Amino acid sequence: MATSRVFFTYEPSLAGNAVFLALFALLIPVTFALGIKYKNSIFSTNVVTGLALEVVGYVGRVLSYNSPNDRCDFILFLIGTVTGPTFICVAVFLAMPQIVAVYGEEFRSWKPTWYSYLFCALPAISLVLELVGGVVSTIQDDSVNIDSGVRVLIAGLAIQLGTLVVFIFHATLFAIAVRTRHHTLDIKFAGIYNSGSFKIFLAAFSLATILIVVRTAFRLVVVAEGYDSSIAQSEILLLILDGLMVLLAAVLLLVFFPGRVLSSSRPQMIIRRISKTPFRPIRPAPHETPSIHHSPTYNTSSVRSSQHHYSPRKMYHPAQSPPQPQRSMVDSEALW
Repeated sequence: MATSRVFFTYEPSLAGNAVFLALFALLIPVTFALGIKYKNSIFSTNVVTGLALEVVGYVGRVLSYNSPNDRCDFILFLIGTVTGPTFICVAVFLAMPQIVAVYGEEFRSWKPTWYSYLFCALPAISLVLELVGGVVSTIQDDSVNIDSGVRVLIAGLAIQLGTLVVFIFHATLFAIAVRTRHHTLDIKFAGIYNSGSFKIFLAAFSLATILIVVRTAFRLVVVAEGYDSSIAQSEILLLILDGLMVLLAAVLLLVFFPGRVLSSSRPQMIIRRISKTPFRPIRPAPHETPSIHHSPTYNTSSVRSSQHHYSPRKMYHPAQSPPQPQRSMVDSEALW
């Protein structure tokens, strides 16, 4: 429906937005297939959700070609393109613990407990603020309500950008620790961290993270300047610094899918089971004394001389080799 409020001062490109719509939609089944093949459903689900929201956003832009100032179309565009990358950020955060497991927990600069809370709670808070701020800043025509919604949206994008910066900071510390103390790496994972595919994966993973940071910083500036600012009304900047950045980041994460790279050279560890019953030495039974009722030639002195003086407090061992010590649950030869 037409309103007095102007959302676009230009006519959105039908061809450009349709291309991004088709590319994002094409990556969704690819992500599903990779997640099923490599059994990495959590990572793939987050990427699929982000891609689906990008599709919704570019559907709104394609619809805006015929009605640039339609409120519903603009809401689809804003909510889809703002919240979609948040789920891709979560997918990046979930891949980092797998990288840490390859090199070793001693190189990380964070505790696993607060890592889970920080990089799951903050994206969730950011997502809620982006949704609320995006809706309030578009459904209202009053300038006060619009400004309130914009401030909430800015807060959500700022939290997302801050989380990415903290993530990059700790990832850099981790990389420096691995670089300076590489001689202490666990050799059983050498097949992974020495492989060329893993090194390329790390480069692609880092580049994808930087692309998302560039996109988030750009959208933060756009929202802070206002919907009617020159930077917000530049479609070329939007398609390059927003759409292209997210698209390239998603392609990198799918081409170098974490489940494929990290499982290609996973070492096999042979675990030997041992009995739950503790080892006990065998105690021989004492010699039985012959019955005096059934032997007519019973001689007490001969029986006493042949008896062993058994005491329950003393431990008797058979005349055999001593028991072998228990083996460890993990065969050390199998690990190396």
